[in-house]
Amino acid sequence: MNIADKPQSPRCDHKGGKAACRAQSCVLCGKCLEVCPLFAATGREELSPRAKFFLARTIEGQEVEISEKVAVELAAKCLGCGKCEKACPFGLCAPELVSGLKAAHQGLEAKLWQTWVEKAGVLWPMMATLSRLVPRLNTGGYAGLLSGLKAMAPGARLTPWLRPVAYDACGTGRKAVVFPGCVASHVQDHWTASAERILTGLGFTVLPRPDFACCGCTLGHAGLKDAQLSMQRKNLQAWRDAGRPELMSFCATCRCGLRGYASRDLGWQPGEQDLWLQGLAPFAILAARASYEILPGAPERVHYHTPCHGAGGGHDAELLRTAAGDRFQARTHKNLCCGFGGALKLSAPELSDAVAKRCLDFYGPKPGEQILTGCSGCVIQLRANAPAGVSVGHWLEIIGE
Repeated sequence: MNIADKPQSPRCDHKGGKAACRAQSCVLCGKCLEVCPLFAATGREELSPRAKFFLARTIEGQEVEISEKVAVELAAKCLGCGKCEKACPFGLCAPELVSGLKAAHQGLEAKLWQTWVEKAGVLWPMMATLSRLVPRLNTGGYAGLLSGLKAMAPGARLTPWLRPVAYDACGTGRKAVVFPGCVASHVQDHWTASAERILTGLGFTVLPRPDFACCGCTLGHAGLKDAQLSMQRKNLQAWRDAGRPELMSFCATCRCGLRGYASRDLGWQPGEQDLWLQGLAPFAILAARASYEILPGAPERVHYHTPCHGAGGGHDAELLRTAAGDRFQARTHKNLCCGFGGALKLSAPELSDAVAKRCLDFYGPKPGEQILTGCSGCVIQLRANAPAGVSVGHWLEIIGE
């Protein structure tokens, strides 16, 4: 079966809305421990989803008000990967639980994260540039934060080693816009340029980029519900102003967040939700409608990291396996995660980095090899923690003109 013709997987966004109200439904079976990357990397059960539900259930049962300190301590130590929801017999989702707690007990961390996301256009390029001027810090959590900033720098990119040689004109007569996401918008614009070249090659009429904001996914996990809603409505209006074209997203987490819009009350007009979802198939489905040749200088071995959010039906991996051949390696594990975790990078960077180290140890890349993925956050996290000589990037980076 052709990759592009495979049926899409079901919705990949978190169910949302009710999990925080169902802490009493947790039977403490421990199924979530088997898939929790934070527990796997640390062995600390107090960081597991089961522990979070136990504490929340105790608080609900005692009918006491949780202190802000306890709420933040509980909420901050979650990657937001959503693996627990898939493993839980009742579909309970720890990220939704802690998101509700954060929303009710917002502290300095939430305010800092909101500023970091809302002011990304100014802060991200500036901090990425300044990070290259600061000597590497080797103690405490600052080393991980500094490495993350350096990994965001626009100059940190892979050299293309795939070139399209033929396109299927599947986009003829269709209009599209690309939703870049925060990382591509502010520090890795070449990802968007590559996606637009592919769409143009396929015959799409690529419209000027609307003034999109962040998808809002990371703000929702941080408990910043009002800020998330504001960005969702802004993006919906920007799409309307563009004429409701097909909406393309190449970031797995953004796609997960954007698909979640359709189930929320954003003031949708009749038929808009279906149009919104139409273009949110995994971008690799479209990229697979081209044929590629491998250029000189291609790495001997390429590893693929499957994002936790919006991984879809594995289309990214299939595209790379077809295009790269024997040099492509795809291994995964039920509790594997890059460790980014959004606001966790602020509250507990050492935990975030511990999860990343376990992930990279699992892949075992050697100098000269590459790690590719389809999520913006995963790129930054893995690039910041990769061993010397191992390069990391979004798979769009390897596709040249």
